[in-house]
Amino acid sequence: MDYKSKRWLHLRNAVLRRDKFNCRDAARYGRRELATTVHHVYPVEDFPGWQWCEWNLISVSQAAHNSFHDRTTGKLTDRGLAWQRRVIPPPNSPPPF
Repeated sequence: MDYKSKRWLHLRNAVLRRDKFNCRDAARYGRRELATTVHHVYPVEDFPGWQWCEWNLISVSQAAHNSFHDRTTGKLTDRGLAWQRRVIPPPNSPPPF
């Protein structure tokens, strides 16, 4: 995925505005933190059909985003997988592949 493309930057900004630039992970714990990153709950590498779906994107802080990924293996951590249990694809979503 090209994270510098106009399409991505437009979608990223829309998601940050939707979430009012608040980190959704911090909000779960009653904290307010500035969101600077948009996270694919279902990673593009595994679910390319959902890369542009707004429901698959959450605004998070950089620290939260880093905690969702094992930077050595590229796989989701338990915290990242927990978000997949919270964000269920809507019935009308496109196929994930």
